[in-house]
Amino acid sequence: MVELLVAVLIMGVGVLGVASLQLVSLQNSRNALLRSDALQMVYGIVDRIRINPAGDYTSVYFDDAPESIAQNCFANSCSAAQMAAFDVSVWKCSLGRHNTLSVCEDLRTGMILPSAAVQPGLPEGDGSIAVDDQGRVSVSVRWAGHNGALETLTIETQR
Repeated sequence: MVELLVAVLIMGVGVLGVASLQLVSLQNSRNALLRSDALQMVYGIVDRIRINPAGDYTSVYFDDAPESIAQNCFANSCSAAQMAAFDVSVWKCSLGRHNTLSVCEDLRTGMILPSAAVQPGLPEGDGSIAVDDQGRVSVSVRWAGHNGALETLTIETQR
């Protein structure tokens, strides 16, 4: 009888260990997915900055709300400044933190961005852009990772 109880105890500890490993694996997979999404968003705005070298992307900070845009630059011709403002607004709205703002809702209902249900962005996702005089670009994306801890991904590149 004692041998049976010991065997059940050992089996129970083993099952708890496997369950714990599964939980850690799921958390790490989720973090990898979020980091991958953040990286794609960073490279997306870097490509837009490179395509529009005359645009002003220098004053985009964390916690800044996206600006309302005058026109849809996908459907209309825009100046370099209008295109930069459009790019930044679309990017900030796609990051996730500002989904409920009217400018983001307008972009989503205007078919520029998918609905928030389809593309919610990162949890508490936000971003910043810095461009210096030598053409170096630093783009950062910040989001709430595991247990609400802030994660930041920064890419520095040449314009």
